[in-house]
Amino acid sequence: MKKYATIRDVAKKANVSVATVSRILNDKPDVSEETRQKVLEVIENLGYARSMQWQQITSGKTRVISLHYPYKLAVSNQVSLDFITGATTACEEHNYSLHLVTQTLEENSLLDFYRAKQCDGMVLMEIRMDDWRVKLLRQHNLPFVMIGRCEDNDGLDFVDFDFESAVEVAVSNLIDLGHQNIGFISVTPDPKRNHYSPNIYVLDGYEKVRAQYKIPNFYCESENELENVKNATKNLLENHPEITAIVSVFDTAVAGIFSAINSLGLHIPEDISVLGLADEKGAELTSPSLTALLFPALSMGYDAAKIMINKLERNTKASKQILVGPKLVIRSSTDFARKKA
Repeated sequence: MKKYATIRDVAKKANVSVATVSRILNDKPDVSEETRQKVLEVIENLGYARSMQWQQITSGKTRVISLHYPYKLAVSNQVSLDFITGATTACEEHNYSLHLVTQTLEENSLLDFYRAKQCDGMVLMEIRMDDWRVKLLRQHNLPFVMIGRCEDNDGLDFVDFDFESAVEVAVSNLIDLGHQNIGFISVTPDPKRNHYSPNIYVLDGYEKVRAQYKIPNFYCESENELENVKNATKNLLENHPEITAIVSVFDTAVAGIFSAINSLGLHIPEDISVLGLADEKGAELTSPSLTALLFPALSMGYDAAKIMINKLERNTKASKQILVGPKLVIRSSTDFARKKA
């Protein structure tokens, strides 16, 4: 088995103390340049690599970022996995580790991540408009970044998708195709989770675009999971047969919408056009392929972790806020509105 060089090996070879090697490794100023260069040369020759544990001891930092994603389907769909993969990629590029936390936390358990040195900072997901986690971490002046937005974002760091603009882009596209009776499916991840931010922003966007185009209100909110969305969509279509298109800006709704339309013996897009939210790969998996607002979860996860790392390493005070605009890709699930019989 290969024996790796230790800090003591470096000190012995360079004829200096372990404390001197430690000071050089941590870029302390009170070491002569001649000694510094000699030790660095020995480090390179021996192939010495500092252990993560040593870095934590010497710096007082864990080099761990926690991603709090309190969502029971957090690792069950591609968009969720993209968030995690993006954040992990940013962490790995900067020698950090990502700790995924999916359970619901209470105040003390959230603070314990910082108190017990389990992480240096947190990325929060599934944000509510009035989110107690945001208030608590803000009150204790602890570093965090949101994927999402709350009601008061002044001075906060976040990366979010512009849901309001997404609704406008989606409905405007269908209006251009002659659709006036447009059903809208909104999804909440948990019936107990009041004031879930995406639902609020989506509804605001829907009300604005309805007023702009003077179209009827066919808004429907469903609990998550396929059967819930399927039943909600079926009820909407059965109660309003005049509907010629369905929109949702929630990626988890697409499968349920397709299933409901098929179960009613209707065809996409001949009878009902469907416009949804999806990642690039997911939009191609439906039949017909989905006209979709692309949801850049991978880059959003990456950017959120990168903001967190910059806060930790540069101690920046200025807030960083990224609002990602929608990009619509036209595929086969939308067409001109059917003519009235």
